Amino acid sequence: MKRNYAEELYKIWAHDNQVYGPIDLPLLIQWVEESRVFRDTWVHMQSSNEWRLARKIEPLHVHFPPGDETDFLNRQPVEAGGVAPEELRHFAILASLSNHGLVQLIRFGELRIVQPGEIVIAKDEPGDALFFVLSGSVRARIIVGKEETTLTRIPAGELFGEMAMLTQRPRSADVVAETDSRLLRFGADSFRQLIEENPEAAAPMLFGIAGMMAHRIWEDNQRLQKEVASEFIWR
Repeated sequence: MKRNYAEELYKIWAHDNQVYGPIDLPLLIQWVEESRVFRDTWVHMQSSNEWRLARKIEPLHVHFPPGDETDFLNRQPVEAGGVAPEELRHFAILASLSNHGLVQLIRFGELRIVQPGEIVIAKDEPGDALFFVLSGSVRARIIVGKEETTLTRIPAGELFGEMAMLTQRPRSADVVAETDSRLLRFGADSFRQLIEENPEAAAPMLFGIAGMMAHRIWEDNQRLQKEVASEFIWR
């Protein structure tokens, strides 16, 4: 009997060893196109209660052409005018890289162009990528009930998504485009390959991200100390 993949529900065993889903076929295909699901990602099919490699699920075959296992690393590369090395010099953590180093870095990224209101990442999705805002701006938001709260705005020259990617945890908030924006996305697997193949390009990024995270922890500690001190004085 021929399987009806369109009516199937799927779960994904992600690289962070967490299972996401169930999701339907259109969303599964979207995750493949966004390099969130790869050829060798394990996918659970609910109707038969079985796990299969993504490349062995018939509707996904067209998205994994034979011999193109790493094609997702080269989408819209710099040679095609996707991203110029100079654009990355606006990011302090990359400013020390040579043009050659920046080109090598861009090779592992994926250019995404989003429109106002478009969701870049959704709350509770796998934390599998970080993004550099090349132009435009995005904002992080949470929705409680029917009330939407903006947590922060992220303009060009800043990045986001690094915390979830490095801690391997689901996203804690939505990120939505405020304006027409160009983003350079680095998936977790691409990032690991960059570290292995080109540590000279990866090291400044890793060092800069570590510094950003350490600064956030320091700010949180300072805020906590002030709150505790003010409570003690009040009492």
